[in-house]
Amino acid sequence: MSPGSVPAADPRDRIVGLAAAVRAEGVAVGVGAEVDLARAFERISLLDRAAVRTATTIVLARSPEEAASVAAVFDAFWSGEPRRMERPGTGAGTTVPRGRMGRSGRRSAPTAADPADASVPVTLPLGTWSRTAPGAGHPIPRLSERELRALRRGARRLRRWSATLPGRRRGRSRHGAVDVRDTVREGLRSAGELARLRHRAPIARRMRLAIAWDVSGSMQEHEGRLFGLVHALESVARETRVFAFSTGVTDVSREVSRDGYRRAAQQVGRRIERSDGGTQIAASLAELDDRFGRALTDRTTLLILSDGWDLGDPERIGPSLQRIRRRVHAIVWVNPYARIPGFEPRVAALGAARPYVDRWMSPEEFLAPREPRPAPVARG
Repeated sequence: MSPGSVPAADPRDRIVGLAAAVRAEGVAVGVGAEVDLARAFERISLLDRAAVRTATTIVLARSPEEAASVAAVFDAFWSGEPRRMERPGTGAGTTVPRGRMGRSGRRSAPTAADPADASVPVTLPLGTWSRTAPGAGHPIPRLSERELRALRRGARRLRRWSATLPGRRRGRSRHGAVDVRDTVREGLRSAGELARLRHRAPIARRMRLAIAWDVSGSMQEHEGRLFGLVHALESVARETRVFAFSTGVTDVSREVSRDGYRRAAQQVGRRIERSDGGTQIAASLAELDDRFGRALTDRTTLLILSDGWDLGDPERIGPSLQRIRRRVHAIVWVNPYARIPGFEPRVAALGAARPYVDRWMSPEEFLAPREPRPAPVARG
C-alpha cells in the first residue's frame, strides 16, 4: 500500500482481523466496536489513510495507552509487506498476554486460568492491505425463480439417467427377495407347479453426485448459471459433494447446502477465489482424486463444469480421468459452449478427456421446457 492512501475496497472482511490483532494486544474490542468501526468507515474516505487510522484509534481505544497500542497495531497490520509485529523483550513475531480487561478498566495480571500462560510467547500473524490484491471471494450473479425451477427439472432428468441408489419402489429383478405373489401366479400357469421363482428388488431412483466446478476467470460469464445448476443438482440429490477448482480444489459442499438459494450463493461467493490467470484441470483432477477419493465410488457420477481451457499440461488429463473413471459410475462433462451447433471437443484438454467422458452436455439442456404430458384419451 502506498503511503497516505488506503484502497477503496470494502474493508469489512478485514475489520475482523484488525480487531483480533488489537484484542491480542490486551485492548478489549467487542463485536459492537467492530460494527461501530464499519459504520465509521462508511462516513469517511477510505483513500485517506490518516483518516482511517484516526477513526480506528478513536473507535477502538478508550485511553491514551490503548490509543498508542491501536495505532501501532494499525501501522503493522496495514503495512505494505507481510511481517510480524515486534514486541520488546520477547523477540520478533511474539507477544506476551497482558492480562484481561476488567470492568473497572484495569488489566488483571495473567493467571493460570488464562488460556495462554504469561511465560509462553504467543505468535501474532499480521495481515496486509494492498490496492492490487484480490478481495476475499466475489459475488455470484443470481438467477430468477423461473430459471431455477427450469434447472431443477433438468436436474431431475439427469437423476433419472444416472440413478444408482435404490429408491422406495420395487420391481422385478433376477436377484433379491422372493416375490410370493408373482411366483404363485407363474405357477398357476403351469398347473400349480412352482417351477420358477420371481424376485423383486428396489428400483434405482436416486443418484450420488460429485461436482467439479471450474471457477477460473474464463468461466466468469457463465458463473451465475452454473452455480444455479449446482444448487439445483444438490437439491434433487441427497448425496452430493461440490468441489470448486481453478489452480486448486476447495470443498464448498457445506456452503452450497445452506438454506435457500440466495444464502448459498452468498456463502459460496465468499469462500471461493477466482483465478484470473487460468486453470489447471489436470492438476485439480489429480488433487480431487488424492484428497477426496472417498467421494468417488462405483455409484457416484462425476459432473465436471468447465470450458476445457487448461493452462497446465493437457496430456495429464487423460491419465487423471482414466484413474477416476475406474472408480466412478459415469463422468458427465458440462461445457458452456457445447450448445453451439457442430460443437466437438477439439481443445487439447477436451480431446484428452474425450475417451473417458460418458456424456457431453451444455447448461441449456437443463433449461429445456417441461416434457409434454400425453393427451387424455377421449371416452365415447
